[in-house]
Amino acid sequence: MNEFELIFDKESPALLGEEIKIKIISNYENGYEYKFFIGYPCDRRWSWVTLKDFSISKECEWKPESIGSYMIMVNIQDSSGKVTSIRSEFRIIDDIEVSNKEEGKEVNSNNMKLIKDVIIDKTSLTLGEKINLDVLTSEEEIILYRFWIRGSQGWEPLRDYTTENKFTYTTNKAMDGEILIECKRPSSSNNVDDFTTVKFKVNEKPKIEVTSFECLTDKLLIGEELVFKVGVNLESSRTILYKFLRVDKNGKTTCIQDYSTKSNISFYEKEKGKYKLLCYVRDIFSNKPYDDRAAMIYYVKPYEEIKIRSFSSELSSPQLCGNTVAFKTKVQGGNEVLYRYIVEGTVAEDTGYIRSKIFNWETKSEGEYKIKVLVKDMSYTGEYEDIKEIIFNVDKKGEKPVNILDITASKTRGCIKGEPINLKVKAEGGTELKYSFIVYKDGKEKERSKYGAMNWVNFTPEESGEYEVEVRILDKYSLRDYDAHEYLFVKVKDYQEAEIDYVLLSQNEFYLVGDTIEIETIAQNTKNVLLRYITKINGHEVEDTGYIKSKTLKVKPKCPGKYTFEIYAKNVLCKDEFDTKKEAIIYVNEATPVTNTRITLNSDIIIEGKETTFEVSSEGGKEVCYEFYIMEKGNWVRVQAYSRKNYYTFFPFAPGDYKILVLSKSYYKKVNYEDYAYLEFEVKEEVCQGTV
Repeated sequence: MNEFELIFDKESPALLGEEIKIKIISNYENGYEYKFFIGYPCDRRWSWVTLKDFSISKECEWKPESIGSYMIMVNIQDSSGKVTSIRSEFRIIDDIEVSNKEEGKEVNSNNMKLIKDVIIDKTSLTLGEKINLDVLTSEEEIILYRFWIRGSQGWEPLRDYTTENKFTYTTNKAMDGEILIECKRPSSSNNVDDFTTVKFKVNEKPKIEVTSFECLTDKLLIGEELVFKVGVNLESSRTILYKFLRVDKNGKTTCIQDYSTKSNISFYEKEKGKYKLLCYVRDIFSNKPYDDRAAMIYYVKPYEEIKIRSFSSELSSPQLCGNTVAFKTKVQGGNEVLYRYIVEGTVAEDTGYIRSKIFNWETKSEGEYKIKVLVKDMSYTGEYEDIKEIIFNVDKKGEKPVNILDITASKTRGCIKGEPINLKVKAEGGTELKYSFIVYKDGKEKERSKYGAMNWVNFTPEESGEYEVEVRILDKYSLRDYDAHEYLFVKVKDYQEAEIDYVLLSQNEFYLVGDTIEIETIAQNTKNVLLRYITKINGHEVEDTGYIKSKTLKVKPKCPGKYTFEIYAKNVLCKDEFDTKKEAIIYVNEATPVTNTRITLNSDIIIEGKETTFEVSSEGGKEVCYEFYIMEKGNWVRVQAYSRKNYYTFFPFAPGDYKILVLSKSYYKKVNYEDYAYLEFEVKEEVCQGTV
């Protein structure tokens, strides 16, 4: 048994005019006081009348004066003053209704039972589902229907009396629910002629959990697009919303995406450092702030990691004393790369960090030397980011050394499989030079020409990929493998790469909503080039044409904002995502800026105690709003907030000098103002005229 229970000496429904005894049954004998109330529905709420004030008595008598549905409530107060409540429904009917029911008669009486049945489509639901009720009555005449739901404070109204007998209720929390249906005839003077209840149960949805949170971008760099994706366990069967918050290194939190069905997010970082990305997920029908969340720490670097790709000398070791040897460094990554060359040996040298990738070293003394190159980005605070070294020997001074002056190729870009590439070498020094060409692919030697007098070669790649051609030069009387060598890198494809020369835009200087934006792409080898246009508005992708043949794109913007057009080009044979990419950015405005704001007066003289009206006009803008300020005694006071109202009526209480300031802007603009105007005026003292 509950701690307190409310019972009646008669069962509901009871007959009108009968006296009903109400009693509290509890486990406690002493220490409590009881207050009895009777409630009846009135104007979409319960109206309460006290039957018996606080006392130690657990009983109360009630004699209803009219038929209808009632709520009996008892407030229970303990010795500390704490009050709890218990409630119970009770219905009062006329004896005519009882006699008709017992005799099985169907009489058109104002007191007979009206509700025949209530059809409910489901009684067990999942949170967010709807319940559909259809109330069937025993009469064909017009009946009024009212609906209530049981809440924490008793019956709460859902819909007041109407002739509509159907009702739909959307569940918004897990609960054991109950809906009260009341009906009456329009001619009835009663609040309720008949009522019934239906019960249902709302179950929680399966819990949503984040199962994956990953970064889809390989290199997290400043200015590069960062893409993150979130996966949940129920995204295929539920409508899931995602919200992303970014926390920077200073702890500032920025909302990148409010709740949306988009589970992936992309953005750019402008500064290096450690960041945190938070993702909140929830069901679209969830009444919680979020159902689950996940966090990711990511680090953004200012540039791609610096690596020395090659470090070589133009002249082979050994060389003669007094010669100048050039050392070349090729690196990848970094923004502003600095080079430091250190010579360790008989005569030491240290260049310090310089910008040159070539180091010309003059051999001043014979011996064995170690040549080091240290590289780092200008922004890097450490000693170096990568290092390589070469052992080089210097002999006594002799004849002029062999030196490669230049290597030229018929093409190094846009090379196609099966098309020959001509290489030509220019060198100096020695007595009689011989040339050899070695071709490497993926680090493996593919072909080699023997040393000969020809300083050129035709190289025809049979496969696509990256090739490395080594040019070696040997003096006729040299005993070395080579006296000088140089490398040339060639990238070969199965097709001619698509290349965008120009992206032509309309000549408009100012774009408005509704204007046509026309983009034309000028690309080489047009017949075999496919183009893909991706349109973004304020960073959100709105259209992707996929790869098409058309070289033009026409867009008629429907909303203002930053329009970004990404144009991807590729050859029809390209297996990669694209060959080349370009981007165009256009800003579209809702309307022209608000300009030429003016204030006019409806009278030439302003008198104390007499109202005057200031009218404002402006040019441009859309749905222009105005805000008014008055300066009185050196203080500005806002007298009318932003609205479409373009006038302000001023009632001066004292004479003096005043100023009025008007700020104007288009309604949609998220700015304090676009234009303003102000006017100085004087309020003159009212002159009292007497009579003689």
